[in-house]
Order: sequence, then structure tokens, then C-alpha cells
Amino acid sequence: MSRILISGYYGFNNAGDDVVLYGIISSLRREQPHISLSVLSNQPERTEALFGIPAYNRWRLSTIVRELKRSDLLVMGGGTLMQDVTSPRSVLYYLGIVTIAKLLGKRVVFYAQGFGPILKSISRLLIKQVVNHVDVITVRDFESGEDFKACGVTKAPIYVTADPALTIHPDEISSEQGRRILADLFDDLSRPLVAISVRNWKQEEKFKTAIAEAADYFIEKGWNVLFLPMHYPSDVAPSREIIGKMKRQGAQYIEQHLSFYEIMSLLKQCDYVVGIRLHSLILACMLQIPFTGITYDPKIDRFVERAGMPCAGHIKDLQADVLLAILQERIDHLEKEQQIIKETSLSLAREAAKSSELVLQALHRKK
Repeated sequence: MSRILISGYYGFNNAGDDVVLYGIISSLRREQPHISLSVLSNQPERTEALFGIPAYNRWRLSTIVRELKRSDLLVMGGGTLMQDVTSPRSVLYYLGIVTIAKLLGKRVVFYAQGFGPILKSISRLLIKQVVNHVDVITVRDFESGEDFKACGVTKAPIYVTADPALTIHPDEISSEQGRRILADLFDDLSRPLVAISVRNWKQEEKFKTAIAEAADYFIEKGWNVLFLPMHYPSDVAPSREIIGKMKRQGAQYIEQHLSFYEIMSLLKQCDYVVGIRLHSLILACMLQIPFTGITYDPKIDRFVERAGMPCAGHIKDLQADVLLAILQERIDHLEKEQQIIKETSLSLAREAAKSSELVLQALHRKK
């Protein structure tokens, strides 16, 4: 039986990355049901319990080498692994795993990768030297592919696909968990529901007032308003702060740590999403829910544009009147927005599925 080891940013209580892993697993299993999959994780026991595949400590070199030896192919992704903004060690870590895999004679596929930002010239040099030796690169948007090429990656074939979360079938997601959570928060579940996903960003504070005004608008329209943390616990505090700035009562936020599956179940109940976190928007698209994005990183702009949905501006200078004007226009024409996102979702799901097809082609290709 063929074995694939998956490496990415897993086991860090980030629902977006958990959804990416779920999308990779389900997409590969859809193509080849009996394939053997395992993953490197920061919390192996939790990851194993969540996904039902073997998970191993991502920090233990001997374990990484052992599992690479056992595997036929290494999947790197998804997400944006080639970036050095959060830490210059990130690029070193992932390229180190790729280097070990190639030294062991293993095939390597970059799976639906984003790219950047890359700030250090040494990072660019290392990416050029290492990534040119991988077997296949799939990227989640056109710009990421161009960024790889600009970094000197010209020998490995690059294919534009889409985020792995978009391959998840909405009918795979139960509504029961989401309804149960909402029943504890809201008295009237017949009202339309908007989910708002926020995060802190550097020292920025003004955007919170703009989002509070947007949340007030939904309350005035008779909607239920739910602040939904995608990264626990860091997204809880800004959610609470924004509710504190609102003039209207009734908005709720999730305090507890939810699994990615519970978050998907909650989002499935929504009629609209306003999001700063990328995967709040990607999941909205997968679930065919219209959304408005607020950007802090090029990856947000790229996805929002590809999905044909609006971006209200950058987190550092978000204007309440601009955000409100967009929301008023979209909510007044909600049925039209629902049709647009439905068509986009189906198209991107087909694009996203190509990544798993290319993995299996690389796996079965004769050396």
C-alpha cells in the first residue's frame, strides 16, 4: 500500500489549518480510498483523534526521518509555508523536511501552497535551491505561482489549483452541532445569521470600531450576530472587545475552543460572513455563503477577488462608511449574491480537486 506523509502547520489550534488538513485527507481519499496517510503535528494525540490518521511529533528529528523512510511521498501543505514574516525559522523548518525527503529519495509535492511574504534574501536563496528539486508544485492562486517563479523556482512544474478546504462537500458537514451551539446563544433561531471572524493585527485598534458599527447594522436589520474565533484563544479577546464597542445589544461570541468541525457546522447555519481570517472566507465559499472580506495580507485580497466577493479594505485603515455601504448593497441583493457564490464555489471545488489528482500521478509515476 502506498504511504503519504503530510507536513504543514498542524496542531496549533488554528481552525483554518485544521480545515486545510481535512480537505487534503478527504480529497486524497476520494481519489484513492485505501491510501495510507499520516501527518506531522505539534499536538500528535489531538490531531490523531480529530482526523483518524497516525500523527507524529513535528519537532522530533528522529521521528521525522523514520516516517519519511516509511513513506513513498511527502505532501507539503497546504497553507503558506514559504513565508518568513512570523519567523525566519519557518522557511528553514519546512525546507529542512523537504531536503531530508529528497536525500532519502522520496517524491515531494507542494500542495495548494500560498507564497510569502518573504523578507529575507537568504530565505529566497534557500527556496530557489531546495524547491527546484521537488516533483510537483500546486498553488492556491495564480499570484503564488508567479511568486515562486520570481524566487527562482523554474525547474519544478507549477499548477494553479485552489485551497484544499474548497474540496469539502457541504453535505459532509452536519448541521446538528451548529444548531445546538446557537440554541444556547440566541432566543430566536428563525432570524438570519451573520458570522464575523476577527483577529488582532499589530497595534491596530480603529478597525474594531468599524466592525462594531457593521455588527450594529445587522442587529438593526433583525439579524443574529455571532463572532466566531477561527484561532483559539487569540481571536476571543478582539471579538469581546468589538462587542463592547457596539451600541446595540444581542451580539454573541464563542468563548470555548471549538473543533474545526464544530466551526464548519456553525458556519453552515449562516446567511452571511464578514471575515478577516482567510479560512472564514474560504469556508463561506465552500458552503456557498456570500461574504465580505477585510484584508491584512495579500492572500486575503487574492482569494476575495477570485471568489468574486467584495473586500471592504485593509485592517489598518478600514472605514466604517465603506464597510457599511458594501454590506447594505449586498444584503439588499442577497439572493443575487447567493447565486454568484454558488457558481464560484462549484468552479473552485473542481480546481481544488486537481491537487490530489497531481499527488497521485506523482506517486504512481515510474522513476
